[in-house]
Amino acid sequence: MWYTTFKVGKCMSALIFPIEPTILKLARKTSGYPLEEVSVKTKIKLDQLKLYEEEKSKIPFSQIDKLAALYKRPLAFFLLDKIPEDVELPKDFRYVFAADYLADFSPKAYLAIRRARYAQAIINELKEDEFNYKFPIATLNDDPEVIADKFRDYIKINFDQQKKWSSPSEALKNWKIALENISIFVMQFSLPQDNVSAFCLADASPFVIIINSSEHEYRRIFSLFHEVGHILLRKSGICTPDDLSRNSYEYAQIEMFCNKFAGALLLPKTEFIASFKNSKLFGIDSKLWEYDDIKEVSNRFRVSKEAFLRRLLTLSYIDEDLYKAWRKNWQKSEKEFVKPKKKIIIPQYIKCISQNGHAFTTLVLNQYHNNRIGFNNAADILNIAPKHISALEYKIW
Repeated sequence: MWYTTFKVGKCMSALIFPIEPTILKLARKTSGYPLEEVSVKTKIKLDQLKLYEEEKSKIPFSQIDKLAALYKRPLAFFLLDKIPEDVELPKDFRYVFAADYLADFSPKAYLAIRRARYAQAIINELKEDEFNYKFPIATLNDDPEVIADKFRDYIKINFDQQKKWSSPSEALKNWKIALENISIFVMQFSLPQDNVSAFCLADASPFVIIINSSEHEYRRIFSLFHEVGHILLRKSGICTPDDLSRNSYEYAQIEMFCNKFAGALLLPKTEFIASFKNSKLFGIDSKLWEYDDIKEVSNRFRVSKEAFLRRLLTLSYIDEDLYKAWRKNWQKSEKEFVKPKKKIIIPQYIKCISQNGHAFTTLVLNQYHNNRIGFNNAADILNIAPKHISALEYKIW
């Protein structure tokens, strides 16, 4: 796979290698593990681990292999003599939080970031043409409404098309296709333990968006275009919508712009107001609106209730206190009454497409058939067992 571990034989386990402490510390921190947990999982003494990260040490291969498996890093990474210049985390991630930079994210979140950076590198290696992004660079001084209208025109999806989509899953699928058609690659990972809805890599081409597959499709749709806002600003970002208070001031301004952009794109002002005035909610005091009516109208636009009400707030149809009260009540009730999901076994080829996205998966398979990469290499890149490639090809084509 894109990281590799080995079974350690007696000869290999007897070998020792001098390892740079900065490399070890980087590998751990960008994997989301505190030293104490590393010690428990690898059975390497805590004092020994601390020493390894403080001074250059000769480390037994067996221990390096354990750390590589836990951090999900190739063994070759630990033999580097300095931190590579293309370190995975974009520089804009460095001021996401005012303190404890990325400290609270799980190993899965860090792995997803590294997976996205890996995909970005592979795309650059395999691409045949330069990415020619024709949509403009935005600034925080621009009007999100204007930028959203221009971008919607660029991806060629009108409001009437959007309202005809039959379900949240169809809406998400079509929005992803629209973005991948303009070379914005969309990937998905399940991040149930993190307050992370999405993130994007906008510091280099191609642009890559990761959305959290453990969230509802409507929430993923809003997050998708929130990250497009980051891309237009050329500011990589991590979206933590439920806790903006943790953001640094500069990053909070970016988040607010991206929220307004996403709302304006999903519910364009002129068409939305016209449709809203024809709904059962218009003309009734907003304090008297019923939950089911809000749900019915928001579903008609193929957006979440929250996105619908946020848009009404932006357009001054409701006040902020009412919006916050509804949002607070929904968060509480939906967490308490949601039914646990049944464990479903998803075929590997379906999971592969979901995680890697249609565009990235197709690119890799095409390059395999063009003899630019080998069969096993294609499977490694897509993080799928070779035996599932034929089913993957059947599904993708």
